[in-house]
Amino acid sequence: MVDDKNLQLENPENKNLTPEKVEGEIKKIESVLLGGKEMTPERRETLTEKEGKGTEEKPKTIPFAAGLSDIGEAETRRKEREEKIGKILETGMEEVYLSLPADKQREFKARGEATTREINKLLGKVKVKAEKIVYLIKKWLSIIPGVNKFFLEQEAKIKTDEIMKLKER
Repeated sequence: MVDDKNLQLENPENKNLTPEKVEGEIKKIESVLLGGKEMTPERRETLTEKEGKGTEEKPKTIPFAAGLSDIGEAETRRKEREEKIGKILETGMEEVYLSLPADKQREFKARGEATTREINKLLGKVKVKAEKIVYLIKKWLSIIPGVNKFFLEQEAKIKTDEIMKLKER
């Protein structure tokens, strides 16, 4: 509440700001905060009395460190799932990988790791669409020169089924 009528307010955007207008704005804000009820002198007095006695209910705060262990556990589970996805994707690909030229091997490995991360993100969601996983795997396997279309489809579906079992667990 503004008691001093001689108070000069500095407001470069609105020169017509007076203490009365400020008082009106404060009342509007108090009304909103109190759920539409007006702040009466009695209510203000009881609130200030409570504050003085220390009976005011303080908002409950969560310590900063609380929940950090949960975050660490979630991160660990995510990394473990990513490793499992990587193992599923590399199963049966050893011969194919070794038959590739060195530049294709690097590309195949890099794209495989990126695919693993993308699939892991998809598995982190509540609703997982197997078609997206199949698409990612097919895109990754298409790096292999002269790959058979049917082999590509079959491997993608087999690997997707194995990956979807991870989600069910």
